[in-house]
Amino acid sequence: MKTATRPDDLEILGHVLQADLQKRLSTLVPIQVRCLLKEGALMILVQHRVDVMLEQQEIFDFLEQTILEHHSSVGNPVKIYLRVAGQKQSYASHSFLTEYLSEPIVTADRPVETVENFPKFLNPAVEETESDWTESEFTQSPEAPTTDSELPHPWDEPISEDEPQPDVWSPESPETEASKPKSKSSLLPLIVAGVGLSLAVFSTSLYVLTRPCVIGVCRAIPEAQGLSEQSTATLQNPGSGKDVLEAQQQLLDAIQILESIPSWSSHHRQAEELLKAYEAQAERVDEMVTALKTAARASYKSQNPPHPASRWIEVQSLWREAIAQLEQLPTKSNLQPLAQQKIKEYKANLAQTNQRLVKERQAQGYINSAKEAALIAEARQGVAQTLPHWQLVYSTWQVAMNRLKQIPQGTTAYEEAQQLSALYLPKMAVARDRKAQEQFATNAYNQGLRIAQLAKNSQSDSQWSMALVHWRNALNYLNQVPNGTFYHAKAQSLVAPYTQALKQAQGQLQVVLKLQQARSDLHQTCFGKTQQVCSYTLTSNAIQVRLSPTYMQKVRQTATIAKARGDSNVQAGVVNHILTLGEALEAISDNARIRVDVYNPDGSLIETHMPGM
Repeated sequence: MKTATRPDDLEILGHVLQADLQKRLSTLVPIQVRCLLKEGALMILVQHRVDVMLEQQEIFDFLEQTILEHHSSVGNPVKIYLRVAGQKQSYASHSFLTEYLSEPIVTADRPVETVENFPKFLNPAVEETESDWTESEFTQSPEAPTTDSELPHPWDEPISEDEPQPDVWSPESPETEASKPKSKSSLLPLIVAGVGLSLAVFSTSLYVLTRPCVIGVCRAIPEAQGLSEQSTATLQNPGSGKDVLEAQQQLLDAIQILESIPSWSSHHRQAEELLKAYEAQAERVDEMVTALKTAARASYKSQNPPHPASRWIEVQSLWREAIAQLEQLPTKSNLQPLAQQKIKEYKANLAQTNQRLVKERQAQGYINSAKEAALIAEARQGVAQTLPHWQLVYSTWQVAMNRLKQIPQGTTAYEEAQQLSALYLPKMAVARDRKAQEQFATNAYNQGLRIAQLAKNSQSDSQWSMALVHWRNALNYLNQVPNGTFYHAKAQSLVAPYTQALKQAQGQLQVVLKLQQARSDLHQTCFGKTQQVCSYTLTSNAIQVRLSPTYMQKVRQTATIAKARGDSNVQAGVVNHILTLGEALEAISDNARIRVDVYNPDGSLIETHMPGM
């Protein structure tokens, strides 16, 4: 075990422990620590002012832990005493054993920090001097409390002056029987420990004396002040974020220089004051730099658009974060001009980002809607047969294409929209063409059925000329139904019976006399089953037909209602009915070879038809 063998070693150890304990207690609780070696045991005295109350166990635990971790070679055992300044005896004590290790008192990883100019105890009743620090300091008063009551006081048994104590410092005391000379073998560990401790103290002292502002002129503080002034000048009117970064580095260099000044330097207090001011300023600059870096990330991530919505959300968050960081700067900060300029720029960038995000979300919504509509259209197209089916298919493709057309350029969905448009257009064209065919087929088939019914009605009324016209028209419409449509097969199945009906009408028409046929036709035309369409007079020179008021009123009313409802079929029926009536009268005129005049109910002439014209 290595032990402290010289007063200088013990003094340094005392200063080290004092510095450690002072940091633990803060500078508001001044203490003094002294060390003494006696009979192989290390005595440690901790002294404080009378108006200060210390937590005894805390002091003992801290010193024990510090010695065991960093100074375990100082001696064995170790005894700690607590004393009030001005008193001769301690009021508490504690002892413990150390491990037999070979490390020096202070290792290279933990340099000695001595405390110079230790503050005087400010008790006006007690004036401390060096003579106060005697061996009686380590004597505990009988009435004082103790944490180790069985621990003997260090000077209860004086040591003889003639007793050999190589390299061990101790106060003179009368020789007693208890302090007889020890053997050389028992002193050998002390000598070896002393050599190791001396080397450690030398290296520690060298480290202590070579720290900045310990010996000679202190150049560190002016250098730090110069860097701070350069930083301040740069921040007065920074032109860009690069200037702020440069000023930040200058300030950090100044702080690093001040932090290198140790606590035992006489310039430490001034360094601490400057350091406090520089750190506060550095905090403001750090906030500015953090905002600039956040904005730089946002700018980098927004480059080379378009980007998906997730990227714009990330950029949006970064711009907001940068703005919030700049808005937290103090209003009186010299960084405010640049901060306000950047806030304006960042808000503009945030607005653009918001617009990009809205467009991306809308575009993606249009893409999803178009895809859904296309899937529905394809499913319907696979089973479509009738006109309503194909109308629904085509309208669904229109929905899909309209959604794609709403996607603007500059979005990630635009390119996909163009690809889908190229895919959907041919399919929509097929649906459009098929819808048109089915529309035409449906109209032709229905028109054929309707006119065939008119032909049948004419035959029932012995209006063979009218029946002949209707059958011809009916067959014409049926033959127009396109092949491959839903009604094509049905139309072809009606062609044969309709052709036969036409031949029958032709045969019957030839039998009937002209006038008889004409009278019959006129009667049939003007007097229907439900209402009277017209009245007539037949002479050898002319046929006069007057349309009935009821019929005209019903035609107008039906046409008006159909137009209001948008019912094209009814409207077409009204027109066809009027046309059919006109055709019937014309046929009668042609067959009878007699002119026919058609009048309104009020007697005004509507139309005149000459046979053969």
